[in-house]
Amino acid sequence: MVNESSPEFNAYLARVQTLALWYIEAAQYTDNNDPRWQHYFLYESFKKDDGTSRVALAGYASLVRFYNYPDKIRPRIAQILLLPHYHGAGIGARFLKAIYNDLIQDPKVIDITAEVPAESFITTRDYVNCSNCSTLKEFHADNLKKGFTEEMKNAALLRFKINPKQARRVYEILRLHHIGIRDEKAMEEYRLDVKKRLEKPFKRSERDWRKLSSVLDEYEYSAVVASQMSMEQKIAKLEQLYEEELAAYRTVIKRLINFANG
Repeated sequence: MVNESSPEFNAYLARVQTLALWYIEAAQYTDNNDPRWQHYFLYESFKKDDGTSRVALAGYASLVRFYNYPDKIRPRIAQILLLPHYHGAGIGARFLKAIYNDLIQDPKVIDITAEVPAESFITTRDYVNCSNCSTLKEFHADNLKKGFTEEMKNAALLRFKINPKQARRVYEILRLHHIGIRDEKAMEEYRLDVKKRLEKPFKRSERDWRKLSSVLDEYEYSAVVASQMSMEQKIAKLEQLYEEELAAYRTVIKRLINFANG
């Protein structure tokens, strides 16, 4: 991890960030004169045929440490890149988890966010958050079936710096993970619980939507559109949102199973 600037480091970082221009949409160089920037690097260590040891860049991440009143900070991941030939082995998740493990040691960190995350990052973040929270008693299978609680929200925030919105997402993924394939009753209860959460944006007032219009995520934006629909259209849109969430959750669950010991 690097959070200091020097001419040598700035030149190196510029070369590294050039790679991001090829792989990250809207990637840009960071302002290293701004002390809020913090950078992490991932390297592969290997030996050449002649036996000499070498290291090669495998990935990097840049984040901004935003001030949070009165004496906290809220790190936001601005860019994270794992070079293509390192994909598919769980390395990206381990890299992100290592970053989180470093950040949560800082008592000033209130939570960890990301700037306009890509779908691949969302999946990796979900996996890391679920892997972490599955170690907490609040997210034990017996508690998950009772619904999302303040205890879950607080435990995720205090132990892993996961904000309430992401904690709710973790709860939904892990609850689905523990539902048996043939347990229709549990699945119906789960469906109603998730849809109740998805339905909330539909009930916002016009004034609320004006206030939130600049910060809506994809699903809330869809809900804004749905709020102008007929009841039949709203029901169909809600079902679509639910199925999309379910598909994303199952991708994470598959990863949790495949990398159970990772």
